[in-house]
Parts: sequence; structure tokens; C-alpha cells
Amino acid sequence: MPGEGASLAGLGMRTRSIRGCTSAGSVARDEAFAVLYERQFGRVYAYLRYRLGDELLAEDMSAEVFARAWGKLRNLDDPDRATAWLFATARNLLADHYRGRPGCLPLSTLPTGRHPATDSPEAQLLAEESLSFVSHCLTSLSEREREIVGLRFVAGLRNREIALALGLSEGNVAKIIHRALAKVRARLREEYPDG
Repeated sequence: MPGEGASLAGLGMRTRSIRGCTSAGSVARDEAFAVLYERQFGRVYAYLRYRLGDELLAEDMSAEVFARAWGKLRNLDDPDRATAWLFATARNLLADHYRGRPGCLPLSTLPTGRHPATDSPEAQLLAEESLSFVSHCLTSLSEREREIVGLRFVAGLRNREIALALGLSEGNVAKIIHRALAKVRARLREEYPDG
């Protein structure tokens, strides 16, 4: 699945900037979109999978995010703003999806990067228990904290990118992450007081 267990940097991505390619012509526009897609699809997919808990729906929504990006490419020439726009669009699609479905928002299904066919049953069980415990710890966070933690640690966004996507200051994002991690640490101490 996209986004599982792979670093985008490790996939041989082109490092050419999208800046300057978006207004030149059709070929340059196609190339700019390809660069944006290659750099960001895995991150958008990982975030949507985390928020939805459904691989197929996350793939569909990721495709929709990039379909919308194609139409807005002229306005996305700054890489940080492009990332922020992509994740703001993903958030809007999530809101549309859950609108009118009270109580349906899942906590998360964390992508594992594991391969059940090659892992031993013991390794599979340990991974499932670990993910279950992490999900349990995340229940102590507010919806906003879970969202920001997902953007930071699942999608791999920098605080600046999160701030742009959510319309917050970088300092506020850092503070929310710090508080969220403190809550998770406190929950861990409650569950495991000896270690």
C-alpha cells in the first residue's frame, strides 16, 4: 500500500522544485504535478488512512485530493504552501465524509509497514498489541491533538507545514504537540508504573 514502511526520500524522488514549472506550459505543468505527486502522495495517503482506518477509502480520497490539486496547480508553486493546501484539502474531504455521521469518526488505524505473510505469528500478535495500546493511549487526546499528531508523526509534516494547513502559528502547533506527547507519556506511566 502507498505510504507503508517506505520513506519518500528513499524512493529516488526527483528533487527539482515545482516552483517555476507551473506556468510555463503543458509539459512543465505535467512535470510539476508529477513532482508534487511523487513527494506528497504517500504522506497524504498515510494521514488519510490514519484518520479513516480504511485503506481503500484512503486511496480514493488521496486520489481526489490530487485531482483537485491538478486544477489548482498554478496556485501551488511554493512547496510549503502546496503541502499545506494538500492537507487542508484532505481535512476538508474528511469533514465532508463524516458530516452527518455523529460518533462515526474512528480514532485511527495506524499503518504498520508490516508484512503478515512473512512475519511470525508471535511478531504479528506483538505488533497488533502494540498498535492497540498506542491507539488506546491516543484516546486521551482531543480531536485536534490527534489530528496534529497524525500530521506530524504519520504524515511526517513539519510544524510549519501543519501551521499553514490548519491556519495556526508554528508556536501553537509546537505547543499542541508538546502537550499531546505529555498526555501520552502520562497515560503510559499510568499503564506501566514500573517502567
